[in-house]
Amino acid sequence: MDSLIIEPTEFTPRINFDPENNLFEISGFSRPENVIGFYRPVLKWLDEFSDNVLSKNIDYNKNLLTVNLRMTYFNSASSKFILDILLEFMKYHSRGNEVLINWYYEEGDDEIQESGEEISDMLGYPFNFIPYQT
Repeated sequence: MDSLIIEPTEFTPRINFDPENNLFEISGFSRPENVIGFYRPVLKWLDEFSDNVLSKNIDYNKNLLTVNLRMTYFNSASSKFILDILLEFMKYHSRGNEVLINWYYEEGDDEIQESGEEISDMLGYPFNFIPYQT
């Protein structure tokens, strides 16, 4: 399955989903004018990934899927879609795959850190919280 790469804009994050390496990354600023229009193809890709790679391949080896989120800002509409994306990964986890979720936040950015903690609590799934310096 092909990777999904969406380059960032002033209002949208970078999406880099690399199924060959089981690495899924979202980073940057998320305040798209049309949040549904931006995130719907991402969710569609994840659904196809599930169908094509995980569901139909009976020889699929259970793998570690790494999800890296390095958001500098996201609005409330984007947070709903980030949650939806992570719920897709929880489906993979329920099929026996190990899912590692790394939530990066700029050191001292309590708002982004707390948002990640809230999403982790909503999912009932532990994240790795990783501060970084700019």
